[in-house]
Amino acid sequence: MAKKEDKKTKPAPKKNKKQNKRKFRVNKKLDGKTGTIFIGSEDPFLYFPDMMSYLERDEIEEVKLKARGRSISNAVNVSEQFKSRFKEIKTQVKEVNIGTENVPKKDKKGTFRMSFIEIILVSEKNKEES
Repeated sequence: MAKKEDKKTKPAPKKNKKQNKRKFRVNKKLDGKTGTIFIGSEDPFLYFPDMMSYLERDEIEEVKLKARGRSISNAVNVSEQFKSRFKEIKTQVKEVNIGTENVPKKDKKGTFRMSFIEIILVSEKNKEES
C-alpha cells in the first residue's frame, strides 16, 4: 500500500514546471557601429544589461532603441531610467525618430500601419574619444 501512495506523489514536479517563469531573451542586432535593441512590453530592467554591454564596447558608437505600437512608452521608460540609474556611463539622447511603418499581417496577406519610435543613445565616453 505504501508503494502506491509514493507513486501518487511523483506527479508534483509537473506543477512546478508550469509555475516557472519563462526565460526572456532580448531581441537585438548589431549593424555596423550601431547596436539595435528592440523594445517590447517587458520590464525595463531586462534591457539594461544589453545596453550596458553595447555602450562599453569600443567598436559601437551608439545604441538604438526601437519600439512599435504599445511598446513606445516602454522604450521611453527604458531610455530615461537607464540615463538616471547609470550615471557613470553618461549617456545622452542623440536623436529621436517617430513615424509609421507598414507591418505585414500574421496571415501574410497584406500589411497594416503601425507607429514606431527610434531613440538613439550615445555614451559620453565615445564622444570624448572622437
